[in-house]
Amino acid sequence: MGNKNVIITEGVRPLWQTLLAAACYTLAVLLLATFFFGYELFPKAGIDNRWNVKLCYSAIICAAQGVVFSSVKSIYFNLKDNTYKTEYSVGPIKVGSWKQLPNVAYVSVFRQLKKDGSHTYEVNLWLTGNKSFTVYESSHMESTFAMGENTAKSLKVDLLDARVPHNYKWIKS
Repeated sequence: MGNKNVIITEGVRPLWQTLLAAACYTLAVLLLATFFFGYELFPKAGIDNRWNVKLCYSAIICAAQGVVFSSVKSIYFNLKDNTYKTEYSVGPIKVGSWKQLPNVAYVSVFRQLKKDGSHTYEVNLWLTGNKSFTVYESSHMESTFAMGENTAKSLKVDLLDARVPHNYKWIKS
């Protein structure tokens, strides 16, 4: 199992987020068309919006919102070469680079309290030197624990089950 690749991904965005992202991108293109070419959906006599900086600013804001609603985070582990890559993608455009995987001390699954009072569950990789990074987050306890368990087995490290506060359990892999 040590020579396989492990992929942890957010998966496909929900339909409502995809539709909202498409609307944001469409509005951004229309605003840029108005900015560069003076094209207007509802022309008014005597008003020229060509090169209006407010339109360009609004287009950038709409495009940024489109990215927020359409980006997907994936983490790839190449256990053969002992490397990992955090990749962000928007459609076919992907950004990320391979880095050397530091020594992983253990994997933890724990419940995190949000500001609004709700809970989320996170899978963290704890590195030598007490540093960590989150590889998965979900509001579903069972799927998060399964992700942590699989990650710990793949990396051949122990799992710290901290889903219940003040009741931590170590699980050997």
